[in-house]
Amino acid sequence: MYRYLLLDFDNTLVDFNETERRALRKTFSDLFGRELSDEEVAAYHRFNDECWKMLERKEIDKPMLQRLRFGRFLEFLSMPDADVMGVNNTYMENLSKTVVECDGSYDTCRILSKNYRLFVITNGTTYIQKARFAGASFSPFIEELFISDEIGVNKPAPEYFDAILSKTGDPDRSRYLVVGDSLTSDILFGKNIGVDTCFVGTAWNDATYQIGEIGKLPELLNAISDSSKNG
Repeated sequence: MYRYLLLDFDNTLVDFNETERRALRKTFSDLFGRELSDEEVAAYHRFNDECWKMLERKEIDKPMLQRLRFGRFLEFLSMPDADVMGVNNTYMENLSKTVVECDGSYDTCRILSKNYRLFVITNGTTYIQKARFAGASFSPFIEELFISDEIGVNKPAPEYFDAILSKTGDPDRSRYLVVGDSLTSDILFGKNIGVDTCFVGTAWNDATYQIGEIGKLPELLNAISDSSKNG
């Protein structure tokens, strides 16, 4: 029976794609008076996603990620002379002030906190994630926020789990469930530490469980609990 739910933050509990769109458009409007098109926002998302996957594979570090994603994006926009880190810093400030929650996040955390200990696990930047987490309605139900910058390693590295173990003091990995939307970060992390996983999304995968959205998690866990009792 699970006791600890390790919940990813972006695109699991909060809608990072919409958060990203709002912060990015505000950044370019404020700095350049430029309104980004949907196609341009999609291009940034692609560059950013590629850089985060490089970070997960330990090919780059966080400062390089920030320079690379906006360097590529500004070249795409034919703005090679723009201040890359100036744009990045303004974007990150806007991002820290933007919270768009996924449907069902509040009720899911409220319900599950009665029977489980809830933790948020994220590879995001410390001050941004702390600010966004503080602004989320579900934050009172979360016992602790684990951020890769503070831990010193990123998911899916198994060493990330050491920080969680230091909090729970429970080495029984059958009592943990990793829940997230990323196959290369969350689900692989669960596999790397030998715990069950729940993928949030519709892509084919080999996670232990799969749900279409975070609001379905209480129903899934109730079914698992009932099956365990009957078994």
